[in-house]
Amino acid sequence: MNNVDLHTHSLYSDGTFTPDEIVKYANEKGLRAIALTDHDTLSGINEAKTAGEKYGVEIIPGIEVSTEYDETEIHIVGLFVNENTEFNNALKELRESREKRNIQMVEKLNRETDIKIKYEDVLKRVEGGIVTRAHIAREIIDKGYASSNNEVFEKYIGKGKPGYVKRSVMDWRDTLKYIICSGGLPVLAHPLLYKISSKYLEKIIEELAEKGLAAVEAYYSTHSPSDVKYVKSLCVKYGLKISGGSDFHGSNKPKIDLGTGYGNLCVPYSVLEGLKEECEKRRGA
Repeated sequence: MNNVDLHTHSLYSDGTFTPDEIVKYANEKGLRAIALTDHDTLSGINEAKTAGEKYGVEIIPGIEVSTEYDETEIHIVGLFVNENTEFNNALKELRESREKRNIQMVEKLNRETDIKIKYEDVLKRVEGGIVTRAHIAREIIDKGYASSNNEVFEKYIGKGKPGYVKRSVMDWRDTLKYIICSGGLPVLAHPLLYKISSKYLEKIIEELAEKGLAAVEAYYSTHSPSDVKYVKSLCVKYGLKISGGSDFHGSNKPKIDLGTGYGNLCVPYSVLEGLKEECEKRRGA
């Protein structure tokens, strides 16, 4: 039990496991620690902490926030975050914006495609969490309009498709500020998924590092050994820590398993130790 997973999602956002189920599964898989990093919410953290005590798994409170750098959407994970009023208010605005977008997407699907679904039926799929495109996709599949998440996104709700509505996101500077003010460490998530040049990625990392970015996910489900080596070199170059995780979503991403991703992921506990040291250093500064 010396591996960790610092990027996971529960049904409080677009995962399918409860926080308790994720932590129990982490114990079964022999993980020493996990971070719960739901989109735009900290609602599952207390349940995860309680489960951590029950199953003997260390829990890192986290969150994932979508932001934009120029016109490139990037995701920032916050680790070791604590709730505070300013951050909670900003997250509430983000969730309200997401809600409006979801309603608009369903209306657009009903108006511009052969799909006929009700938003209230989508809401029933969420137990106190946040409705995401994954929930809309599941409703579309269960109503018989498509056979898989990939089909739904490729035909209906992916960028540029008939049901797509652009999402409002938090400014990246504000995202860093809120995470840091909550006592957390901002981490650039899955840096190689953004489909940008290496030069532009370095530009983003350099500027974010100047504004308080603490780490980059070098270990990720889709990263090859050479990808890991490359991202680690960027962390060294810009004085950043290394982070990593599977981006586990349960059955919404069925091929990505907790702790091991597509089967080759392995994030050693030493990664978490390095992040803890950085967190303590920043809090003591």
